[in-house]
Amino acid sequence: MQFGIINVPVTDMRAEPDSTSERKSQALFGTPVEVGQGRNGFVRVKLLDKYSGWSRIGQIKMVSQSDWEKYIARPKQKIKSESVIIKSGPGAATHPFRLFFGTELVITPHNGQVCFAIPGGIKTPIGTRCLLPTKERQNKTVTGKQLLTTATRFIGVPYLWGGITPYGYDCSGLVQAVYGFHGITLPRDSKDQTNVGAEVDRNELKAGDLLFFPGHVAFSCGGDEILHASASRGMVTFDSLDPKAINYRKDIDKDFLIARRPWS
Repeated sequence: MQFGIINVPVTDMRAEPDSTSERKSQALFGTPVEVGQGRNGFVRVKLLDKYSGWSRIGQIKMVSQSDWEKYIARPKQKIKSESVIIKSGPGAATHPFRLFFGTELVITPHNGQVCFAIPGGIKTPIGTRCLLPTKERQNKTVTGKQLLTTATRFIGVPYLWGGITPYGYDCSGLVQAVYGFHGITLPRDSKDQTNVGAEVDRNELKAGDLLFFPGHVAFSCGGDEILHASASRGMVTFDSLDPKAINYRKDIDKDFLIARRPWS
């Protein structure tokens, strides 16, 4: 087993070592990965939550196990903007360098500037206004309303199977990104997210609760309105489970499975 850190803004995680294979998910810059077998310019990568897929080997910075473990242990700050352009990228050939919402960075001072870096990488300056300091997430109770407010920032973002960035989300990717930003770790896929949190009666839904359907997950807005990354709508949008509403989604309402509240 080898060890690495994603060194591009976002890399696809494919089902097979082929650029035309299904995109299972993505991994953001700075994500630590275990690196396994390689084939056709791809390597098998495993995230800290054990989610795995095939990513391009050129998009991974290989590091020693010691540096990898030290990097994981270091405090990090998150990108709170939808995206931010880094004017001087990690290498001469990577201008401009874009970082996405939720990206976790090790921040360090360097030559009088606030910089981020991965082991063996160039220290790159970054403006602090786009960062959510670690201390803002500590000992702070998250409310369902806060989760939903963050999710509404992405209304209109295109639907992308396997997507986890504001350039494209799928349903469970949006849920994982929003909850993760607020310090709540959820599994990547909706079928696994159904096991997290307390079950909630559908008549007692609050904003931020999660509603599950076969192969799909949505945020509750409280009541019958939902927010989700919808493949049929082609974007992150509001819909309703109220048969009287103009945006009623009978197709998913009839297959409702369970509601969960992972935030309290």
